[in-house]
Amino acid sequence: MKINIVSKDLRYVKVNELLLQKGYDSFISPLEDYCGCDCLILSIVNELSHQELEALLAKTKKSTLVLCGNESRIRSFFDGCVIDYSKNEDFLQKNACLTAEAAVSYIHSVTKESVNGKKAIVIGYGRIGKPLCRILKSLGASVSAYARREEVRAKILHDGYKASSIERLPEFDIIINTVPSSIVPKHITEQMPKGVHLIELASPPYGFENMEGVHIGSSLPGKILPYSAAEVIFDAIESKLSLAEKGNT
Repeated sequence: MKINIVSKDLRYVKVNELLLQKGYDSFISPLEDYCGCDCLILSIVNELSHQELEALLAKTKKSTLVLCGNESRIRSFFDGCVIDYSKNEDFLQKNACLTAEAAVSYIHSVTKESVNGKKAIVIGYGRIGKPLCRILKSLGASVSAYARREEVRAKILHDGYKASSIERLPEFDIIINTVPSSIVPKHITEQMPKGVHLIELASPPYGFENMEGVHIGSSLPGKILPYSAAEVIFDAIESKLSLAEKGNT
């Protein structure tokens, strides 16, 4: 199987290296050099413009397996076999843990301070929120979390953290949102004393109704832990390639 990666994302240079090490006939090329292959790999973020993507897929045979992120966007240009390798629970869990780890470095860069002794709250207690709470606590922060569902709040307490409310957010030094839905109303952020750090880790529409003064930490694994992020991407891609080779696409 001839595999061509077309991406400007530097993580995929490492992904290509890992594919070659595993014995795959893989190479990475710029858009203008693409001339077709058995398997086309595109990045999770799909950084190509609509025009670039349309031109690329116009040169792609319908028999080509396309591995990508954001499957619906690819399908608007290509009606062949498209598989979204980011829709994989193992990938999502690993990427979330990397996001949590990278988030601490991002918080340090924003605050210019240690989190030790700080009052931190994580909004959302899911894939990212759980490991982030664990890391912050290990670094000496006083950690609280917020969740809307009662059973999740019980889990927060069971795991050794404090369960707080949106109304009490102004009491914290560091507020980190992981929920991709407007959950913090404007009147709450208006009550924040000077010096409170607001960190957004979720995707749009984000968790803060008012984004003024909010630090948006987007795509942190790729920016801060690119080699580790590449390994997680590679694992997800190799899993799909293995299924394709067995005829289970």
